[in-house]
Amino acid sequence: MEPWFDMARAVPSEWPRTYCFAHAGGRAQAFIEWQEALAGVTALVAVTLPERTEIETVCDQVAERIAAHHTGPFLLFGHSLGALVAFEVGRRLGDRPAHLIASGCVAPALHPTARMVEVAGLDGQSLTEALALYGGLRPEIVADPELQEFILPDVRADFIMVSGYRYRPAPALPFGISLINGADDPLVHRDDLADWSSECVVKPETHWSEGGHFYFERHPEAVTDVIRRVVEELPVELI
Repeated sequence: MEPWFDMARAVPSEWPRTYCFAHAGGRAQAFIEWQEALAGVTALVAVTLPERTEIETVCDQVAERIAAHHTGPFLLFGHSLGALVAFEVGRRLGDRPAHLIASGCVAPALHPTARMVEVAGLDGQSLTEALALYGGLRPEIVADPELQEFILPDVRADFIMVSGYRYRPAPALPFGISLINGADDPLVHRDDLADWSSECVVKPETHWSEGGHFYFERHPEAVTDVIRRVVEELPVELI
């Protein structure tokens, strides 16, 4: 595969693919750890975003590469910022995706949230503290200034990218959407999901898991079970 895409070794090419997009500062390769739980169902593909520019440009580039390199059925999955990117990539791909799974993400029309804009303006210890409040940094990073110097620039660049996002109304997506969120997520509340209903032709399915913004670290099945069911319910002609 080209450098933008990564997947587990020896995954059969005929399996439907699920393109995965990570949160701000995250690595989508972490989602490939779920491949064993989805063996025989779907091939998880980690999408590594190019150098951060305007979010519209990033989504254009990713959509072009997916369209050029894959013709079979596929899903889009993203968490937080990754869900917003997956949504915009899906818009650009028309009826080609089979489904979008958006995790830990308010409705696109609400982006950028005031909190995102605030975090985009932080740096150093202030940024570290802001991310630590909702589990955005592992404890060893919070305790190590050198690790912070290595990681925080990418995190901040992602927040700056999403803070420049401007929602534009468009026709509803012609495929289904599943929403997954942590019940104790301080960044996403039930009312923040209502406007997702206007983004697709069928009312989105909503799933709640124990945990906060990064609920899937303890409960990966909250995501893998949804992915499995969506793929298993794809029309035969798409598989």
